[in-house]
Amino acid sequence: MKDSARSREGEVRCLNCFARFRPAARAERAACPACHVEWRISWPYPSTAKIRGPVWDKYPGREART
Repeated sequence: MKDSARSREGEVRCLNCFARFRPAARAERAACPACHVEWRISWPYPSTAKIRGPVWDKYPGREART
């Protein structure tokens, strides 16, 4: 594996602003530090994070459903 690929282990790319960030290990939710959009996170492997989708009640421009 390339060194650059290893340095990005555990990182995800924000689907709103495309910035890379590293969520806390095994976190179920994480917010992008660049744009502050909160995402649901899953961990298919111990060091591999994946964005599953936005946290809709915290998504900008969308009101919480009641």
